[in-house]
Amino acid sequence: MWRDLTEVRQSLDAKTPHIIDVRFSQFMALHHRQAIAMSQLLLDGQATGLSGLAKRIASSQLVELGEMQGWLRLWEQPFEPDLDDMTWMLLGQQPYNDELLQYLVDCGNAPEGMPGLATSEQLIQLRELTGIERDIQYLRLMLAHHEGGLPMARFASEEATLPPVRRLARQIVLDQAREIQQFTHMLNQVQPVATDRALQDASEPTL
Repeated sequence: MWRDLTEVRQSLDAKTPHIIDVRFSQFMALHHRQAIAMSQLLLDGQATGLSGLAKRIASSQLVELGEMQGWLRLWEQPFEPDLDDMTWMLLGQQPYNDELLQYLVDCGNAPEGMPGLATSEQLIQLRELTGIERDIQYLRLMLAHHEGGLPMARFASEEATLPPVRRLARQIVLDQAREIQQFTHMLNQVQPVATDRALQDASEPTL
């Protein structure tokens, strides 16, 4: 009997989220919502060379967002964090290092509460730009966005207490590290084209 009770208690404990599981799910969900919104802005019907990329990002992050919100609903936790505070990342088992402390300083200094989150002004600019300039803006914003979210995902991949949360965090690290390389490569290709066009336009005589 005591053995059965112990097994039940252990099973319940395994399903009880730590604050790290909850906060990661809330903050990464917030992070994903903006990436989805930026990708959907790019898919508004205007010409873009990045429709395939934007669709893939929106689709994959919608699936992950649904997973995180499902956990939060199961844990009876709000979708939005009650505090705009990333100090929950100091609650891991491993001693924190200078890199983590610098990330928390960057979070405190970031206008949106996390480095890499686009500001309202940047989102308005993304909506108003057209053509290759808008593609470049999207790639720049997504590059900063991923780079700003990676430290949080790496932390949760090691410090989250629930296996599904660690698994998702590891997948996010892999996906976003790969996409950072892709964004960088694409920017290296399209930015010179945009510069050449601008120089050509500037050299054309005005009537």
